[in-house]
Amino acid sequence: MKNCKVCDEIRNSSNPELARDISSSLSSRKLSEKWGVIGKTVINKHRAQCDTGMPNEADLQSVEWTGPKGILNTGTLDAPLTGLSHDEILKEFGHDPEQVEIQGLLREKHQQYWSRDLSKMLWKHTYSYGLAKKQDSSPEIDVMALVREMKLKAIAPKSIESGDSTFVLDWADWQTGKQEGGGTPAFIKRFDGAMMQAVERIKELRKIGRSIDELLIIGGGDMIEGCTIYPNQSFHIDMHRREQIRFTVATIMKGIHLLAPMFSSVRVVVAPGNHGENRINGKKTSTGDNDDLLVFEMAQLGIGSDSNMNHVSFDIAEEEESITTEVRGWTYGITHGSIYGRGAGNVRNKVFNWFKIMAANRHEIGKSDVLVTHHFHHDACEDWGKTLWVQSPAMDGGSSFFKEMTGHDAKSGMLSWVATTSSRFQDKQILW
Repeated sequence: MKNCKVCDEIRNSSNPELARDISSSLSSRKLSEKWGVIGKTVINKHRAQCDTGMPNEADLQSVEWTGPKGILNTGTLDAPLTGLSHDEILKEFGHDPEQVEIQGLLREKHQQYWSRDLSKMLWKHTYSYGLAKKQDSSPEIDVMALVREMKLKAIAPKSIESGDSTFVLDWADWQTGKQEGGGTPAFIKRFDGAMMQAVERIKELRKIGRSIDELLIIGGGDMIEGCTIYPNQSFHIDMHRREQIRFTVATIMKGIHLLAPMFSSVRVVVAPGNHGENRINGKKTSTGDNDDLLVFEMAQLGIGSDSNMNHVSFDIAEEEESITTEVRGWTYGITHGSIYGRGAGNVRNKVFNWFKIMAANRHEIGKSDVLVTHHFHHDACEDWGKTLWVQSPAMDGGSSFFKEMTGHDAKSGMLSWVATTSSRFQDKQILW
Protein backbone atom coordinates (compact mmCIF):
# COMPACT_ATOMS: atom_id res chain seq x y z
CA MET A 1 0.00 0.00 0.00
CA LYS A 2 1.34 3.45 -0.97
CA ASN A 3 1.82 5.73 2.06
CA CYS A 4 1.22 9.45 2.20
CA LYS A 5 4.38 11.35 1.13
CA VAL A 6 3.90 13.95 3.89
CA CYS A 7 3.52 11.27 6.56
CA ASP A 8 6.67 9.54 5.22
CA GLU A 9 8.62 12.79 5.35
CA ILE A 10 7.51 13.53 8.94
CA ARG A 11 8.40 10.02 10.04
CA ASN A 12 11.74 9.82 8.19
CA SER A 13 12.99 13.30 9.04
CA SER A 14 11.97 13.16 12.73
CA ASN A 15 11.69 16.94 12.47
CA PRO A 16 9.16 18.36 14.99
CA GLU A 17 9.14 21.73 13.18
CA LEU A 18 7.87 20.09 10.00
CA ALA A 19 5.11 18.32 11.93
CA ARG A 20 4.08 21.58 13.64
CA ASP A 21 4.06 23.50 10.35
CA ILE A 22 1.90 20.88 8.63
CA SER A 23 -0.67 21.12 11.46
CA SER A 24 -0.53 24.93 11.56
CA SER A 25 -2.62 27.50 9.68
CA LEU A 26 0.11 28.08 7.09
CA SER A 27 -1.18 27.70 3.52
CA SER A 28 -0.14 24.69 1.48
CA ARG A 29 1.69 27.01 -0.94
CA LYS A 30 3.78 28.62 1.82
CA LEU A 31 4.56 25.21 3.30
CA SER A 32 5.67 23.93 -0.09
CA GLU A 33 7.91 26.97 -0.60
CA LYS A 34 9.43 26.61 2.86
CA TRP A 35 10.18 22.88 2.76
CA GLY A 36 10.74 22.48 -0.98
CA VAL A 37 10.55 18.68 -1.16
CA ILE A 38 6.74 18.56 -0.72
CA GLY A 39 4.27 19.94 -3.28
CA LYS A 40 1.16 21.86 -2.24
CA THR A 41 -1.16 19.28 -3.87
CA VAL A 42 0.41 16.53 -1.74
CA ILE A 43 0.00 18.69 1.38
CA ASN A 44 -3.67 19.36 0.58
CA LYS A 45 -4.26 15.62 0.17
CA HIS A 46 -2.50 14.90 3.47
CA ARG A 47 -4.55 17.52 5.31
CA ALA A 48 -7.79 16.13 3.91
CA GLN A 49 -7.10 12.46 4.62
CA CYS A 50 -4.40 12.13 7.28
CA ASP A 51 -3.74 15.27 9.28
CA THR A 52 -6.83 15.31 11.49
CA GLY A 53 -7.05 11.57 11.92
CA MET A 54 -10.81 11.83 11.48
CA PRO A 55 -12.62 9.29 9.29
CA ASN A 56 -14.24 10.47 6.10
CA GLU A 57 -17.79 9.49 5.23
CA ALA A 58 -16.66 6.26 3.55
CA ASP A 59 -14.96 5.17 6.81
CA LEU A 60 -18.13 5.27 8.96
CA GLN A 61 -19.58 2.06 10.34
CA SER A 62 -22.63 0.81 8.42
CA VAL A 63 -24.53 -2.27 7.28
CA GLU A 64 -26.30 -2.37 3.93
CA TRP A 65 -28.73 -5.19 3.10
CA THR A 66 -30.07 -6.25 -0.28
CA GLY A 67 -32.44 -9.08 0.51
CA PRO A 68 -30.55 -11.85 2.34
CA LYS A 69 -27.12 -10.45 1.33
CA GLY A 70 -25.35 -7.52 2.92
CA ILE A 71 -22.12 -5.60 3.45
CA LEU A 72 -20.64 -4.72 6.85
CA ASN A 73 -18.39 -1.65 6.84
CA THR A 74 -16.50 -1.53 10.12
CA GLY A 75 -15.67 2.15 10.01
CA THR A 76 -12.31 3.46 11.21
CA LEU A 77 -10.66 1.32 13.89
CA ASP A 78 -7.66 2.11 16.07
CA ALA A 79 -6.52 -1.53 16.10
CA PRO A 80 -6.60 -4.18 13.35
CA LEU A 81 -8.96 -7.15 13.51
CA THR A 82 -6.08 -9.58 13.04
CA GLY A 83 -6.62 -12.88 14.83
CA LEU A 84 -10.38 -12.47 15.39
CA SER A 85 -12.73 -15.16 14.10
CA HIS A 86 -15.75 -14.27 11.96
CA ASP A 87 -18.07 -14.93 14.90
CA GLU A 88 -16.01 -12.63 17.13
CA ILE A 89 -16.13 -9.89 14.48
CA LEU A 90 -19.91 -10.21 14.18
CA LYS A 91 -20.38 -9.94 17.94
CA GLU A 92 -18.01 -6.94 18.04
CA PHE A 93 -20.37 -5.09 15.69
CA GLY A 94 -23.64 -6.15 17.33
CA HIS A 95 -24.70 -9.11 15.18
CA ASP A 96 -25.74 -12.60 16.22
CA PRO A 97 -23.63 -15.36 14.59
CA GLU A 98 -26.65 -17.64 14.90
CA GLN A 99 -28.55 -15.40 12.50
CA VAL A 100 -25.93 -13.94 10.16
CA GLU A 101 -22.57 -15.08 8.79
CA ILE A 102 -19.55 -13.48 7.14
CA GLN A 103 -18.98 -14.78 3.63
CA GLY A 104 -15.67 -13.12 2.96
CA LEU A 105 -13.45 -10.04 3.26
CA LEU A 106 -14.28 -7.53 0.52
CA ARG A 107 -11.85 -4.73 1.37
CA GLU A 108 -9.31 -3.73 3.97
CA LYS A 109 -7.32 -0.55 4.33
CA HIS A 110 -4.49 0.39 6.70
CA GLN A 111 -3.33 4.01 6.74
CA GLN A 112 -0.99 6.12 8.85
CA TYR A 113 -1.78 9.66 9.92
CA TRP A 114 -0.27 12.35 12.08
CA SER A 115 -2.09 12.87 15.40
CA ARG A 116 -2.10 16.50 16.44
CA ASP A 117 -3.17 15.65 20.00
CA LEU A 118 -0.48 12.99 20.58
CA SER A 119 2.16 14.50 18.26
CA LYS A 120 3.02 11.16 16.69
CA MET A 121 2.15 8.88 13.80
CA LEU A 122 -0.82 6.51 14.32
CA TRP A 123 -2.59 3.87 12.25
CA LYS A 124 -6.24 3.63 11.28
CA HIS A 125 -7.82 0.46 9.89
CA THR A 126 -11.04 -0.15 7.94
CA TYR A 127 -12.65 -3.37 6.68
CA SER A 128 -15.65 -4.40 4.61
CA TYR A 129 -17.16 -7.90 4.88
CA GLY A 130 -19.79 -9.69 2.85
CA LEU A 131 -22.72 -10.85 4.98
CA ALA A 132 -25.52 -13.37 4.51
CA LYS A 133 -28.59 -14.03 6.62
CA LYS A 134 -28.95 -17.57 7.88
CA GLN A 135 -32.32 -19.32 7.81
CA ASP A 136 -34.86 -17.14 9.59
CA SER A 137 -35.19 -18.28 13.19
CA SER A 138 -38.14 -16.00 13.98
CA PRO A 139 -41.15 -17.74 15.51
CA GLU A 140 -43.94 -18.55 13.06
CA ILE A 141 -46.78 -16.05 13.36
CA ASP A 142 -50.02 -16.79 11.48
CA VAL A 143 -51.26 -13.25 10.98
CA MET A 144 -54.57 -14.23 9.42
CA ALA A 145 -55.28 -16.64 12.28
CA LEU A 146 -54.68 -13.80 14.74
CA VAL A 147 -57.02 -11.55 12.78
CA ARG A 148 -59.72 -14.25 12.67
CA GLU A 149 -59.44 -14.71 16.43
CA MET A 150 -60.39 -11.05 16.90
CA LYS A 151 -63.94 -11.87 15.68
CA LEU A 152 -64.66 -8.30 14.66
CA LYS A 153 -68.34 -7.47 14.80
CA ALA A 154 -69.87 -4.03 14.69
CA ILE A 155 -72.53 -3.17 17.25
CA ALA A 156 -74.86 -0.19 16.96
CA PRO A 157 -74.03 2.61 19.44
CA LYS A 158 -76.07 2.79 22.60
CA SER A 159 -78.19 5.80 23.43
CA ILE A 160 -75.81 8.19 25.22
CA GLU A 161 -76.97 11.38 26.93
CA SER A 162 -75.35 14.56 25.73
CA GLY A 163 -72.42 15.51 27.94
CA ASP A 164 -69.51 17.89 28.40
CA SER A 165 -66.63 15.41 28.65
CA THR A 166 -64.36 13.46 26.30
CA PHE A 167 -62.56 10.25 27.17
CA VAL A 168 -59.10 10.30 25.54
CA LEU A 169 -57.13 7.17 24.74
CA ASP A 170 -53.57 7.40 23.40
CA TRP A 171 -52.53 4.66 20.94
CA ALA A 172 -48.83 5.01 20.18
CA ASP A 173 -45.55 3.12 20.02
CA TRP A 174 -47.22 -0.27 19.54
CA GLN A 175 -44.36 -1.27 17.20
CA THR A 176 -46.23 -4.43 16.22
CA GLY A 177 -43.93 -7.17 14.99
CA LYS A 178 -41.19 -6.34 17.47
CA GLN A 179 -39.84 -9.54 19.03
CA GLU A 180 -38.68 -8.10 22.35
CA GLY A 181 -40.94 -8.51 25.35
CA GLY A 182 -42.62 -11.63 23.97
CA GLY A 183 -43.30 -10.43 20.43
CA THR A 184 -46.74 -10.32 18.83
CA PRO A 185 -48.46 -12.83 21.18
CA ALA A 186 -47.41 -10.76 24.21
CA PHE A 187 -48.56 -7.52 22.53
CA ILE A 188 -52.01 -9.03 21.99
CA LYS A 189 -52.27 -9.80 25.71
CA ARG A 190 -51.14 -6.27 26.64
CA PHE A 191 -53.57 -4.68 24.21
CA ASP A 192 -56.54 -6.82 25.24
CA GLY A 193 -55.80 -6.18 28.92
CA ALA A 194 -55.57 -2.42 28.39
CA MET A 195 -58.80 -2.34 26.38
CA MET A 196 -60.70 -4.27 29.02
CA GLN A 197 -59.43 -1.78 31.59
CA ALA A 198 -60.54 1.05 29.30
CA VAL A 199 -64.10 -0.30 29.28
CA GLU A 200 -64.12 -0.53 33.08
CA ARG A 201 -62.54 2.90 33.42
CA ILE A 202 -65.23 4.51 31.26
CA LYS A 203 -67.96 2.91 33.36
CA GLU A 204 -66.20 3.98 36.57
CA LEU A 205 -65.85 7.60 35.44
CA ARG A 206 -69.51 7.80 34.51
CA LYS A 207 -70.50 6.42 37.90
CA ILE A 208 -68.60 9.20 39.68
CA GLY A 209 -70.33 11.87 37.62
CA ARG A 210 -68.29 12.40 34.47
CA SER A 211 -70.69 13.23 31.64
CA ILE A 212 -68.75 11.45 28.89
CA ASP A 213 -70.34 11.24 25.45
CA GLU A 214 -67.28 11.41 23.17
CA LEU A 215 -64.23 9.21 22.62
CA LEU A 216 -61.00 10.65 21.21
CA ILE A 217 -58.39 8.15 20.05
CA ILE A 218 -54.94 9.63 19.43
CA GLY A 219 -52.72 7.82 16.95
CA GLY A 220 -49.30 8.99 18.09
CA GLY A 221 -47.06 7.11 15.64
CA ASP A 222 -44.80 4.04 15.58
CA MET A 223 -47.80 1.75 15.23
CA ILE A 224 -45.64 -0.82 13.41
CA GLU A 225 -42.03 -1.82 14.04
CA GLY A 226 -40.98 -1.51 10.39
CA CYS A 227 -38.08 -3.36 8.77
CA THR A 228 -35.47 -0.70 7.82
CA ILE A 229 -35.07 1.61 10.83
CA TYR A 230 -31.70 0.18 11.91
CA PRO A 231 -29.32 -2.23 10.09
CA ASN A 232 -30.01 -5.52 11.92
CA GLN A 233 -33.72 -4.86 12.55
CA SER A 234 -34.79 -7.77 10.35
CA PHE A 235 -33.42 -10.13 13.01
CA HIS A 236 -35.63 -8.62 15.72
CA ILE A 237 -39.12 -8.91 14.20
CA ASP A 238 -41.63 -11.75 14.02
CA MET A 239 -43.70 -10.29 11.16
CA HIS A 240 -42.56 -8.66 7.94
CA ARG A 241 -43.88 -5.24 6.89
CA ARG A 242 -47.04 -6.46 5.12
CA GLU A 243 -47.96 -8.68 8.05
CA GLN A 244 -47.32 -5.86 10.51
CA ILE A 245 -49.66 -3.56 8.56
CA ARG A 246 -52.41 -6.17 8.22
CA PHE A 247 -52.27 -7.09 11.90
CA THR A 248 -52.17 -3.47 13.08
CA VAL A 249 -55.16 -2.48 10.94
CA ALA A 250 -57.15 -5.38 12.39
CA THR A 251 -56.11 -4.42 15.94
CA ILE A 252 -57.16 -0.78 15.41
CA MET A 253 -60.53 -1.96 14.11
CA LYS A 254 -60.86 -4.35 17.03
CA GLY A 255 -60.33 -1.54 19.55
CA ILE A 256 -62.77 0.78 17.80
CA HIS A 257 -65.40 -1.97 17.50
CA LEU A 258 -65.11 -2.56 21.24
CA LEU A 259 -65.37 1.05 22.41
CA ALA A 260 -67.43 2.83 19.74
CA PRO A 261 -70.84 1.51 20.92
CA MET A 262 -70.22 3.24 24.29
CA PHE A 263 -70.20 6.76 22.76
CA SER A 264 -72.33 8.99 20.59
CA SER A 265 -69.21 10.35 18.86
CA VAL A 266 -65.79 8.83 18.20
CA ARG A 267 -62.90 10.81 16.70
CA VAL A 268 -59.54 9.37 15.65
CA VAL A 269 -56.71 11.90 15.20
CA VAL A 270 -53.42 10.62 13.79
CA ALA A 271 -49.82 11.88 13.48
CA PRO A 272 -46.90 9.98 11.86
CA GLY A 273 -43.99 8.30 13.67
CA ASN A 274 -40.50 7.39 12.51
CA HIS A 275 -40.89 3.58 12.48
CA GLY A 276 -43.65 3.86 9.88
CA GLU A 277 -41.48 5.82 7.46
CA ASN A 278 -40.98 4.26 4.04
CA ARG A 279 -37.20 4.30 3.60
CA ILE A 280 -34.79 3.70 0.73
CA ASN A 281 -31.15 3.07 1.73
CA GLY A 282 -32.04 4.17 5.24
CA LYS A 283 -33.51 7.54 4.20
CA LYS A 284 -37.22 8.33 4.35
CA THR A 285 -38.94 9.13 1.06
CA SER A 286 -41.40 11.76 2.33
CA THR A 287 -43.29 12.58 5.50
CA GLY A 288 -46.61 11.46 4.04
CA ASP A 289 -45.29 8.07 2.86
CA ASN A 290 -45.76 6.54 6.29
CA ASP A 291 -47.29 3.24 7.42
CA ASP A 292 -48.35 4.78 10.76
CA LEU A 293 -50.79 6.87 8.73
CA LEU A 294 -51.61 4.06 6.30
CA VAL A 295 -52.85 1.65 8.97
CA PHE A 296 -55.41 4.18 10.19
CA GLU A 297 -56.47 5.01 6.63
CA MET A 298 -57.08 1.32 5.95
CA ALA A 299 -59.04 1.00 9.19
CA GLN A 300 -61.07 4.05 8.14
CA LEU A 301 -61.97 2.34 4.86
CA GLY A 302 -63.07 -0.79 6.69
CA ILE A 303 -65.13 1.07 9.27
CA GLY A 304 -66.57 3.59 6.80
CA SER A 305 -68.68 0.93 5.05
CA ASP A 306 -70.38 -0.12 8.30
CA SER A 307 -73.66 1.64 9.08
CA ASN A 308 -73.13 1.00 12.79
CA MET A 309 -69.98 3.10 12.65
CA ASN A 310 -71.35 6.30 11.14
CA HIS A 311 -70.49 8.17 14.34
CA VAL A 312 -66.75 7.40 13.90
CA SER A 313 -64.59 9.99 12.09
CA PHE A 314 -60.89 10.21 11.24
CA ASP A 315 -58.48 13.15 10.98
CA ILE A 316 -55.17 11.85 9.59
CA ALA A 317 -52.09 13.98 8.89
CA GLU A 318 -50.89 14.26 5.30
CA GLU A 319 -47.38 15.72 5.01
CA GLU A 320 -47.32 17.23 8.51
CA GLU A 321 -45.21 15.98 11.42
CA SER A 322 -47.88 17.25 13.82
CA ILE A 323 -51.62 17.73 13.92
CA THR A 324 -54.03 19.75 16.07
CA THR A 325 -57.64 19.21 17.09
CA GLU A 326 -60.22 20.90 19.30
CA VAL A 327 -61.39 18.98 22.38
CA ARG A 328 -64.16 20.62 24.43
CA GLY A 329 -62.86 24.06 23.47
CA TRP A 330 -59.20 23.21 24.17
CA THR A 331 -56.56 23.01 21.43
CA TYR A 332 -54.73 19.70 21.48
CA GLY A 333 -51.43 19.47 19.62
CA ILE A 334 -50.16 15.98 18.73
CA THR A 335 -46.76 14.92 17.42
CA HIS A 336 -44.68 11.78 17.68
CA GLY A 337 -41.38 13.24 18.93
CA SER A 338 -38.87 12.19 16.29
CA ILE A 339 -39.06 15.70 14.82
CA TYR A 340 -37.24 17.10 17.86
CA GLY A 341 -35.84 13.88 19.36
CA ARG A 342 -32.25 14.10 18.14
CA GLY A 343 -29.40 15.99 19.71
CA ALA A 344 -28.20 16.54 23.25
CA GLY A 345 -30.32 17.21 26.29
CA ASN A 346 -33.03 15.44 28.25
CA VAL A 347 -36.46 14.75 26.80
CA ARG A 348 -38.16 17.62 28.59
CA ASN A 349 -35.67 20.19 27.28
CA LYS A 350 -35.81 18.79 23.76
CA VAL A 351 -39.57 19.11 23.50
CA PHE A 352 -39.66 22.49 25.28
CA ASN A 353 -37.00 24.02 23.01
CA TRP A 354 -38.82 22.74 19.92
CA PHE A 355 -42.23 23.89 21.17
CA LYS A 356 -41.12 27.44 22.00
CA ILE A 357 -39.84 27.78 18.42
CA MET A 358 -43.21 26.58 17.11
CA ALA A 359 -44.97 29.09 19.39
CA ALA A 360 -42.66 31.95 18.41
CA ASN A 361 -43.33 31.26 14.72
CA ARG A 362 -47.09 30.95 15.31
CA HIS A 363 -47.16 27.40 14.00
CA GLU A 364 -50.53 25.75 14.66
CA ILE A 365 -49.09 23.34 17.24
CA GLY A 366 -47.50 26.31 19.01
CA LYS A 367 -51.01 27.37 20.06
CA SER A 368 -51.67 24.13 21.95
CA ASP A 369 -53.35 24.12 25.34
CA VAL A 370 -52.28 20.47 25.63
CA LEU A 371 -49.21 19.14 23.81
CA VAL A 372 -49.23 15.34 23.50
CA THR A 373 -45.91 13.69 22.57
CA HIS A 374 -44.58 10.14 22.24
CA HIS A 375 -41.38 8.47 20.90
CA PHE A 376 -39.53 8.28 24.23
CA HIS A 377 -41.64 5.41 25.63
CA HIS A 378 -42.22 6.74 29.14
CA ASP A 379 -44.85 8.65 31.08
CA ALA A 380 -44.25 12.32 31.87
CA CYS A 381 -46.39 15.41 32.46
CA GLU A 382 -45.47 19.04 33.12
CA ASP A 383 -47.53 22.20 33.40
CA TRP A 384 -46.03 25.08 31.41
CA GLY A 385 -48.88 27.45 32.26
CA LYS A 386 -50.73 28.13 29.01
CA THR A 387 -49.61 24.72 27.74
CA LEU A 388 -49.66 21.34 29.46
CA TRP A 389 -47.08 18.85 28.17
CA VAL A 390 -48.17 15.19 28.20
CA GLN A 391 -45.63 12.49 27.26
CA SER A 392 -47.23 9.10 26.63
CA PRO A 393 -45.82 5.66 27.53
CA ALA A 394 -45.44 2.89 24.92
CA MET A 395 -47.28 -0.37 24.31
CA ASP A 396 -44.28 -2.24 22.86
CA GLY A 397 -42.31 -4.93 24.70
CA GLY A 398 -39.41 -2.70 25.71
CA SER A 399 -35.79 -2.59 24.57
CA SER A 400 -33.10 -4.54 26.40
CA PHE A 401 -30.40 -2.71 24.40
CA PHE A 402 -31.71 0.70 25.52
CA LYS A 403 -31.93 -0.51 29.12
CA GLU A 404 -28.36 -1.83 29.07
CA MET A 405 -27.10 1.36 27.40
CA THR A 406 -28.85 3.91 29.63
CA GLY A 407 -30.10 2.03 32.69
CA HIS A 408 -33.60 3.39 31.98
CA ASP A 409 -36.67 1.24 31.63
CA ALA A 410 -40.39 1.98 31.59
CA LYS A 411 -43.42 -0.27 31.95
CA SER A 412 -45.61 -0.70 28.88
CA GLY A 413 -48.98 1.02 29.08
CA MET A 414 -51.79 2.91 27.34
CA LEU A 415 -52.44 6.44 28.60
CA SER A 416 -56.02 7.63 29.22
CA TRP A 417 -57.59 10.80 30.62
CA VAL A 418 -60.66 13.05 30.45
CA ALA A 419 -61.11 16.51 28.94
CA THR A 420 -64.09 18.66 29.91
CA THR A 421 -65.30 22.15 29.02
CA SER A 422 -63.71 23.42 32.23
CA SER A 423 -60.62 21.18 32.47
CA ARG A 424 -58.16 20.43 29.68
CA PHE A 425 -56.73 17.33 31.40
CA GLN A 426 -57.98 15.30 34.36
CA ASP A 427 -58.62 11.73 35.57
CA LYS A 428 -55.33 10.47 34.18
CA GLN A 429 -54.79 6.70 34.30
CA ILE A 430 -52.31 4.39 32.60
CA LEU A 431 -53.98 1.17 31.46
CA TRP A 432 -51.56 -1.75 31.85
